[in-house]
Amino acid sequence: MRYIGVGRRFVALLIDGLITALAWMPFAETSSVDGVYSIRWDGMDFVIPLALTLAYFVVLEGAFGATIGKVVLGIRVRRPDGSRIGFGPALIRNLARVVDAFPYVIPYLVGGIAVIRSDTDQRFGDRWAKTVVILVGTDANVGIEPPAMAATPDPYGLPSPPPGGPPTEPGAGTLPPPPPAT
Repeated sequence: MRYIGVGRRFVALLIDGLITALAWMPFAETSSVDGVYSIRWDGMDFVIPLALTLAYFVVLEGAFGATIGKVVLGIRVRRPDGSRIGFGPALIRNLARVVDAFPYVIPYLVGGIAVIRSDTDQRFGDRWAKTVVILVGTDANVGIEPPAMAATPDPYGLPSPPPGGPPTEPGAGTLPPPPPAT
């Protein structure tokens, strides 16, 4: 697997941030006093877009292994064995953004340092959820050869004859007679 460091993850987060900003805009309270413009969110006007943002990350990563930003950058979230993460780990890794995004004046400084100091490029949310962010096509299942197929598969879906040809013993490979009628 090829683990993804800070650069691509940051660009994917910017793309996702632009998308999730659409959920925050209708709830913003704006004001302008003496040429100073301000935006704020209070109460449910904060809780609703926060829940929508969390749902965006959890649902897309849990179901598809990637948000739109990750898809654009060609990365995905997986378990260390290359399998899909599901909704439980997606929820854990995204709730942990509260820690990874600290300090909020320099967003994701803690998460960035954690990624840089990790052999598998994991932020704290990844470590706690037991997930990794990888380049698409480099998961553990890539490169495994599929089972060998018969040289000429039967067009009707019937099983191929056993190795060495059809059975040669008398009565081998035949169906038993039907039961007597009563």
